[in-house]
Amino acid sequence: MGSIPKSWHSQFETIVLSPGISKRAPWVVALQKLGKQVIGDVELFARAVGVPVIAITGSNGKSTVTTMTGLALESAGYQVGVGGNIGEPVLDLLMDENEYDVYVLELSSFQLETTYSLDTVAATVLNISEDHMDRYADLEGYIQAKTQVFANSERAILPEGFSDLGLIHHASISHFGLSEGFIKSDADYGVIHVDSPLGDQACQAYLGYGKTPIVALADMKLKGRHHQLNVLAMMALCHSFNVAAEDFIHIAKTFDGLPHRTQLVGCYENVAWINDSKGTNVGATLMAIESVGGHIRGQLVLIAGGIGKDANFTDLRPAVEGFCRHTILFGRDQAAIEHCLEGLPLTRVADLQQAVNLAKSLVSADDCVLFSPACASFDQFVNYAQRGDIYTQLVKESYGDSTTDHNAAASC
Repeated sequence: MGSIPKSWHSQFETIVLSPGISKRAPWVVALQKLGKQVIGDVELFARAVGVPVIAITGSNGKSTVTTMTGLALESAGYQVGVGGNIGEPVLDLLMDENEYDVYVLELSSFQLETTYSLDTVAATVLNISEDHMDRYADLEGYIQAKTQVFANSERAILPEGFSDLGLIHHASISHFGLSEGFIKSDADYGVIHVDSPLGDQACQAYLGYGKTPIVALADMKLKGRHHQLNVLAMMALCHSFNVAAEDFIHIAKTFDGLPHRTQLVGCYENVAWINDSKGTNVGATLMAIESVGGHIRGQLVLIAGGIGKDANFTDLRPAVEGFCRHTILFGRDQAAIEHCLEGLPLTRVADLQQAVNLAKSLVSADDCVLFSPACASFDQFVNYAQRGDIYTQLVKESYGDSTTDHNAAASC
């Protein structure tokens, strides 16, 4: 849209903007200079909602934490509306027939750009890593969009090492992290070591807050540091609600992850194949490499590539060097990734079919093929879900539609 229709000059006072359109688009800036209010659907929701809201954003893990938080509250007996950037759009949630006690919303930086008055009982930025640099002038602009989630929050949930950047003025603050000795008060969520009551074994590690242990690490269905951080964030976000320890324990013991997020496709010939198509930025793929690579006996073969969103892939290098036998790149911006991994074992291919075929020829027993693109999917696929589905299909077809050996899968 190159110019503003003259009728807009007087006819409309408020413009509802799609999240896909930046506030910095010239015609949007021109509207704002005319005194028009530019808002998004989340702002419309904020002006109408009448029950508590929990808001979750971050570069990675927000869908998982949103889902887990909703499940924990449901387990505690609340009627929960879960949506936003996942599931149902916020206005659909607001207008459906259910009478919700609380809304749990995943919000993207794009949505937060046009949200100004969303009151929340708890809000979090789970983490920040470089993403959407094709939309923002620099990382600071991306951070400012994300931290808008704290503007009207009663309680801000911050990850370890995250500065409030002077943006949090009224909220009480809780922190979550995994470092030894991280917990300093009841507002801190982290790892608590508890001595065995029988005195016949080493102390056990729990996730909890203050001096209150809640979830035993050994009981968690999903292993790895990022899963532990997700559980800590979930518990902190539920602080203002009547959620019992048993509810958190139930979620930690039973939640087995979201589709396309470090999801086991199968274990064939003692090689695990992982679908992490939801890994659409460097931070997500780095997390996947470190988590999966740290829990296998062999090495990783990494498949990555797509639309890089002007990201810097340099941060991947130490993890790739430490965990990966080989990296296979496909998609539009594969050259940008190759440049950052120069000198490491690497092959470029045309498409995902070739990537899967090559990966199968490179692996040895106890290895894992990790499909974690670190890029958006739109060069060759409709979205990350279609990309993950095609990867899964290609893997299974390459083994003759074999049925996964679940015992073998458990050992991978």
